[in-house]
This record gives sequence, structure tokens and C-alpha cells, in this order.
Amino acid sequence: VLPIVLWGRRAPTHCVSSLLLVDGSVIVTGCHDGQICLWDLGADLQINPRALLFGHTASVTCLSKA
Repeated sequence: VLPIVLWGRRAPTHCVSSLLLVDGSVIVTGCHDGQICLWDLGADLQINPRALLFGHTASVTCLSKA
């Protein structure tokens, strides 16, 4: 299952500014636009998007597992 994301007149650029690998199967990326994206990493190293999270008003410069 791939998520479907709808946006306005401008698509998100998702210029990656930070990256976190969680448990070897999930990649989390943060971008200069303030978005966070979750990616699934398959055993064959295929990367598939899971979710695009909006809400930050500043650049995401650091990610940490909590």
C-alpha cells in the first residue's frame, strides 16, 4: 500500500536536511520545508514511502529516536 498525498498549487520539495535509520527497516527524513517523511526499507533495499508529515514551521535539522 502506497500513501496518496494531495497538496495545493506547489508540491513539497522535500529537500532532505536530516536522516534517521530506525531498526534497520524504517528511514525517517526531515527537510528544509519542515516536513518529515517515513520510508519503509525492504530486505532488497527497495525504499517505499509510508507517510509525509506536515506541521513544523521551521527546517527539520535533527531527528532522534525517542
